[in-house]
Amino acid sequence: MSTHLPSRSEQRRIAFACIIGNFLEYFEFALYGFFAVAIGATFFPSDDPSTELLQSLAVFGVAFLLRPVGGVVFGLIGDRIGRRASLSISITMMSLATAAIGLLPGYDTLGVWAPILLVLIRCIQGLSVGGEWGASSAFLIETAGPGLRGQRGSYPSMAAAIGFVGGSLLSLGFGLAFTAEQLNSWGWRIPFLVALPLGLLGLYIRRKLEDTPVFRQIEQQDDRPKARLRDAIDLRNWRPLLVTFGFSWICGVGLYYLTSYVVNYLTATVKLPRTEAALLVAIGLGIYAVLCPIAGRLSDRFGRRRTIIFGCIGHVVLAVPVFLLLGSGNAVLIVLALIVYAIMQAPINANTSLIMIEIFPAGTRLTNGSLAFNLGVGPPSGFGPLVAAALVAGTGLTFSPGFFLAGVALFSLVVLYFLMPETAGRDLTLEHDAVQDQRRPARLDKTRETARG
Repeated sequence: MSTHLPSRSEQRRIAFACIIGNFLEYFEFALYGFFAVAIGATFFPSDDPSTELLQSLAVFGVAFLLRPVGGVVFGLIGDRIGRRASLSISITMMSLATAAIGLLPGYDTLGVWAPILLVLIRCIQGLSVGGEWGASSAFLIETAGPGLRGQRGSYPSMAAAIGFVGGSLLSLGFGLAFTAEQLNSWGWRIPFLVALPLGLLGLYIRRKLEDTPVFRQIEQQDDRPKARLRDAIDLRNWRPLLVTFGFSWICGVGLYYLTSYVVNYLTATVKLPRTEAALLVAIGLGIYAVLCPIAGRLSDRFGRRRTIIFGCIGHVVLAVPVFLLLGSGNAVLIVLALIVYAIMQAPINANTSLIMIEIFPAGTRLTNGSLAFNLGVGPPSGFGPLVAAALVAGTGLTFSPGFFLAGVALFSLVVLYFLMPETAGRDLTLEHDAVQDQRRPARLDKTRETARG
């Protein structure tokens, strides 16, 4: 890359500014899931607690439906106005919307307007989340040298795990500090308010950053391509779009299994106390967070293709055995299963940001990949925990969630093996389509040579 890269101190500020947004995204994800019962009783009161919970979870799912729209909107902003602008707007929307949930009066005060406003807030969150991942990934990767992109590109996945652990532990702390009545009436609101100061801190740091060297260079080009809405749905680029959907689907299903479904699986199916289940999953997520930068570094050494395909093969082969161990109810075996799961998932998620940025041309990369990526990690992945629960209920087999995970991994493996090129070490300023220019996978020795250069 011919552009001047930021200094190490500037790169640390960039990393923190990007990480805090991904942290907030999954911090709220954990809060909403933990307090879904209290939220249901506040905004959807009825005589049936199950109905309240289902309505609360239905509103939770609205964010997944809006995520692809947010990806396109913020992709256009990031490609036309700048990565920094996209980051600043997304974190502002996210933090204000999360805090608004904590402040929104319930059904007893506003009547039917309470659930309507809750849905609107979740829509805003879905839009902002759809733009956050792509913009933060671009900022981290476009400010890193070719040999360090893997590690920095893994930070969004690492931050997501830390955010979920932070939200879960904070929720557990509130659950122990307050009575059930206090928690359900007003205590659940306090953790949501934490998002506001965190978001303001992130916004302050992001506003102080310069835009990425890649964007500053292409901004100076009079004939640079202008990102358009149709770039997100241009089927002439079906290869990179299908590749993007392929790796984002297994990324989303694998992550939502780990952050959302496994806790419910251990409590509802294995019959562990919820506190114990949450702590075991927190251990698994902590291991996963540590492994993400390691997987990123390995992708710089061995290539994106080998690293992400290793993770897909691992899920195809080990998904069912992992759930057999999880279903044992033995804490040691459960931790072992979560370690194996993390070893398979980290190489996948650590590479999704990298490939999405490296596979598309510089001037339109956020718009190009936004729809396919957010479709993969959005509705198809968001319904993964529901499919898993339905498999257990329908078959009576405690290990049946592994079938769905293995099936998604197999689909992604086939797509990535035949269509995904090696992208490590590419010049990120080039205006070309990586897949169209290189339909066959690059040899790894060429990748290493490029990365060292």
